[in-house]
Amino acid sequence: MSHLLVTPPSHLYKSPQRGIALLITLVILALLAVFMTEFSFETKLETRGIQNYQASFKARNAVKSMFKAVLEGLKGQNEVKFFRVYLQGLQYNFSEFSGKDCTLLNPCKPVKLIAGVIADFPDVIFYTPYIRPIDHLFNLNRIRKNNPGTPEDLDLHNQFVNILKNMKSVSGQVSLGISSIDRIYAALFDWTDGDQEPYEMIGIEHYQDLQTEYEIKNQKLDKLSEILLIDGIAESGIPLDNSQSGPGNWKKYFTVFPVENRAEGFEQPRINVNLATENEIVDFLMQFEDQADSSSSQTFIAKAIEIGSTLKLITSGEKGKTYYSNSEIQKSLDSSPATSDLPVVAKQFFIPYSNWYEINLKTEIENVQAEV
Repeated sequence: MSHLLVTPPSHLYKSPQRGIALLITLVILALLAVFMTEFSFETKLETRGIQNYQASFKARNAVKSMFKAVLEGLKGQNEVKFFRVYLQGLQYNFSEFSGKDCTLLNPCKPVKLIAGVIADFPDVIFYTPYIRPIDHLFNLNRIRKNNPGTPEDLDLHNQFVNILKNMKSVSGQVSLGISSIDRIYAALFDWTDGDQEPYEMIGIEHYQDLQTEYEIKNQKLDKLSEILLIDGIAESGIPLDNSQSGPGNWKKYFTVFPVENRAEGFEQPRINVNLATENEIVDFLMQFEDQADSSSSQTFIAKAIEIGSTLKLITSGEKGKTYYSNSEIQKSLDSSPATSDLPVVAKQFFIPYSNWYEINLKTEIENVQAEV
């Protein structure tokens, strides 16, 4: 039997090389698609990054210019005119400030203005400036300077208690008890002093066994917001600033800057009567109530309400007088029947001009903010 070899047509063959080539082509196309997508995404990110940098540069330049203008205003203008006319007039022109407890010593938080309010910066959004004198604030870093139990320490503790006992939490809870305030004072002392030993006087029974998740700093406070790390302060519910409603906040009464004027021999803060309201003068004096200092000061403080009424200057719509010296302040008290019999100690509590200011300025462009 013979066999005949039959060869099939060549078009019926499936070349394995052609299949591999097609697969490689598809893989390359897929990689190119991924690459182009990634390249497009990275290009958009890079473009957006450049835009953000440009916006940040413009915003920083604008806020620097604003800062220079503020410094020039404070240096070149009469302080009373700068605050009473310019800043207070600015507050009265914005409905966001109406009904709020905002004063020259306790201004409202900055409010965003519309773009283009300043012709030289048409694309920049400015915020209302936050500028206030702070000579009257309690410097928390003073606590660390006194030895526990000394008269200076006890007076400072008394002032601290007088401030906090009238403050309430955001939720409207009752004021802090003395034991809670003692604990906070002890914690502040231990946080800011230079050693590992706890505060040995008031509040030690509440604080000496405290275990924290972080190391006690044992150095002075650099920012006021740092106090939220300290035991008892965040738990108190008292807000840090006036962004939340409430009868008081830490920023209203406290600072970390050395506002006391040692050059004139004053270790305690003093309030600017040219910029303070009547209530602010009274509240400030009441901080020193029941201190173990001279009886003359306590006699003076006992008439805080009469003093505030005599020295009040700021009334909406009225042009008040200006005190140009400590002697003028004392003369005003001596001339009033309600305060004429008081000891001559006004310069221990009052000043006609400020030495320290807190300035916070903010600008924005294309959702990028700059702040100083």
